[in-house]
Amino acid sequence: MGRRQIVTALLIAQVAGATVVAIGQMLKDMREPAFAISVAATLLSLGILGAYQRGWEAALAVNIVAVTVAVGLGTPEKFVREYSALVVLVPPAVAQVLAGRRWIIGSTLGLLAILALRAGPEARFLSAYTNDLRTFGSFALVVSCMLLSRLVADTALRAATANGARAEEALRRADAQARALRAQAETLREQNARQQRLLELVARLETPAIALAEGVLLAPIVGPVDDGRAEDLVGRLVRRANEQRARLVVLDVAGASNVDADAARALGRAVEALRLIGCQVAISGISAATASALAESQVSFNGAVTVRTPREALERERAL
Repeated sequence: MGRRQIVTALLIAQVAGATVVAIGQMLKDMREPAFAISVAATLLSLGILGAYQRGWEAALAVNIVAVTVAVGLGTPEKFVREYSALVVLVPPAVAQVLAGRRWIIGSTLGLLAILALRAGPEARFLSAYTNDLRTFGSFALVVSCMLLSRLVADTALRAATANGARAEEALRRADAQARALRAQAETLREQNARQQRLLELVARLETPAIALAEGVLLAPIVGPVDDGRAEDLVGRLVRRANEQRARLVVLDVAGASNVDADAARALGRAVEALRLIGCQVAISGISAATASALAESQVSFNGAVTVRTPREALERERAL
């Protein structure tokens, strides 16, 4: 139940209580001032309830003041001078629910002041609640308990509010991190998709062999050479060389981006396969860095000649 529902329930209970008091006073003696005060308290409580329902928050403070005055003036005379009554606990109890600790103290002191004035100078302004230390001590103890319970409630409310704020902040941070992670994941997916499309495009556009002359094929190798691509390259070169009845196949590695030991072994398999079907093999485009890498990895292309350019390989083939 929220605070507004609790306050509304209290105001409704207050209207009902004031109505019961008015009816009881009417049945006992309508001529006493308590009857008029109880009727007025009932009507005023109804008005405060309606005002609060319409959003007037100040109605709560007005209600505490009204209850304090009504109890102070409406308490029968004998419960002012001679006997104590539980009705004096109503104002601080109402203040405990509707407002803070200051209102509890204020309503208590205001009620005691009204009762002291009603007791008059002949009683030295001592009412039934202040002329006996036992009664005053009990009254003060009950009001102190109200103050402490309100303090506990306020402390718990502040702690709950702080915890709620921290939880909301943590949730906002978690949401922000989740959004950032989703954005990163989406970016990675897009990058992977673009890379895959590029790889597929390279695979579609890659020409396994270009005819340079009658019986001479040029195989330009561009980009990275991994095991999968090497196997595909070997298969296509062998098929194309066999179909074209090629005498010479020129492997140009000038455009290869990773002619390392693994790539060199893959090219070695291509050379061996081509030689097995009766083709001579020439390798062109070996840079200084590539030559150093091949020397360090101790990979050699047995049976293949090395030239600087495919044109040099073609000229050598024509000179034979």
